[in-house]
Amino acid sequence: MPRTIVHCLVLVAFLTHCGVLIASPQDIPEAAKQLGVVAKPFGTWPSIPVGLDTTQVIDLAIEHGWRTQSLVSANAVDDSTFARRLFLDCVGRVPRPKELQDFLTQTASTKRAELIDRLLVSDEHAEHLAEVLDAILIGRTNVDQVKKRTDAGWMTYLRNAVHFNRPWNHVAREMVLARSTRTDVRGASWYLYSRKDKHQDIAEAVSKDIFGVRIDCAQCHDHPLADEIKQKHYWGLVAFFNRSKNVDTPQGPRISESAIGGFSDFSNLEGESLPNELRYLEDRYVEEPRPAKDVKEVESDDLYDAIGDIDPKVPKFSRREQFVEKVLSDHPLLGKAMVNRLWGWMMGRGLVHPVDSLDSFHPASHPELLDWLSRDFAASGYDVRRLIKSLASTRAYQLASANTGSTDPKWFATALPKPLTAEMLQRSMLVVLDPVNPSHWNAMDQRVDFANLFPDVLTEESIANVAQGLLLSNGKTISDLVSMTHSRFLRSIANVTDNTSVVDSLFDGILGRKPDADEVIYCSGYINHRIENRDQAIESLAWALITSAEFRFNH
Repeated sequence: MPRTIVHCLVLVAFLTHCGVLIASPQDIPEAAKQLGVVAKPFGTWPSIPVGLDTTQVIDLAIEHGWRTQSLVSANAVDDSTFARRLFLDCVGRVPRPKELQDFLTQTASTKRAELIDRLLVSDEHAEHLAEVLDAILIGRTNVDQVKKRTDAGWMTYLRNAVHFNRPWNHVAREMVLARSTRTDVRGASWYLYSRKDKHQDIAEAVSKDIFGVRIDCAQCHDHPLADEIKQKHYWGLVAFFNRSKNVDTPQGPRISESAIGGFSDFSNLEGESLPNELRYLEDRYVEEPRPAKDVKEVESDDLYDAIGDIDPKVPKFSRREQFVEKVLSDHPLLGKAMVNRLWGWMMGRGLVHPVDSLDSFHPASHPELLDWLSRDFAASGYDVRRLIKSLASTRAYQLASANTGSTDPKWFATALPKPLTAEMLQRSMLVVLDPVNPSHWNAMDQRVDFANLFPDVLTEESIANVAQGLLLSNGKTISDLVSMTHSRFLRSIANVTDNTSVVDSLFDGILGRKPDADEVIYCSGYINHRIENRDQAIESLAWALITSAEFRFNH
């Protein structure tokens, strides 16, 4: 039977399997009543009840949204689904069979909280979140560029930032200032260096990545939809970086900065010529005297503070330093952007959607909650690990991905299925198939090629393309991986004589669950009718499962 038919059979069985019971409104926790708070829209609350932790505030806010919209939430997921979801989000792979079994056999009521804590301090979490940040902050590139940024210490810098749970405001500062003399921080310079002296690209990236606001539309005119984003903000942000220049030193890539120049004008739609002053959103403004048009600036050592023989000298008036001190340091969008991005990562979409659209045209689904979480994040010292833990502990994160009748995902009445990133998908394939030669599949060129085929990370909408379909359907990489020749997992299954047990092992090993009755009938029947090519039949079933939506999505 062709693989596409096998895939369809498995998909039909899987859809049949997905039905879940729906909670009634009476099942929604009575947290508001217990706290003496009248049930009404979150936006009308005068204050947050004292004494709640971050997780409780989130649960209270989300549950009030359900009530005001007359929504019924999905049930909580079972332990197996929770473990798969958490492993994927926190360490970038599905749990190994033993890890899942150990978790399922635990009986303590605190076992979910303990699993969250354990995964968030693991080396795998640091590696995984560094990959996610790299994809967001730098994007997908070719093998040569990946090697260059690895050699420059960028990936080591990100891993250390996650591993040591360094405050996000410090990380943002180091990336934008790009001037640390500390060996363990120098890799941060790659964030600016990778833009190759394209100052508009730098400004657009900084606004999107650090502040969660796309300002591209304000290049030629004020933003047509968000009144607070002006053309002066676009060119003002460019001005903070237009004295910067890439330099190569014996210690690696660095960013120099001139003490003079960078004064220019921009034209609006009315033809007016305006100065590109140092300013950004929230009316953050840095004053700098402009030379008269007929005065030519002259370079002088007196304008700089030397910091060594290797690193570039630093201007006494540094625009980048002024930016991090007077714009970035306490900007309200700094914390809000990271809160919204991590919410989107864990929950499937941001409180503001898309996650990099924190403007007046894209209102938050729960504005007071987003504001509260942003203040809480800042008060915690921009503690990323604490925020992820709080999100993973919420009821909303632990709901089933079932259809409860709500057509608008912004209320988070069900878990939203999330496509696995390239790294998550490839690593999970290797975990379940247990290849004979794992180093071959983990080679940098293999990983980069795979990442460029599945580039999406926190995009507004994920749409499969022809190249992805061809790889999954007929690509040599997948065919080789899902084969008796290369997979120790499939070899072990081939030695089982009972075909029902084979099907049970396939589902358990690849999807982390037992097959239902229809799936057993379809799949064991498929093997029974191909006794002469039994190994090939098992490979085809494994392929159907590993390329199915159930495997490729975190649900």
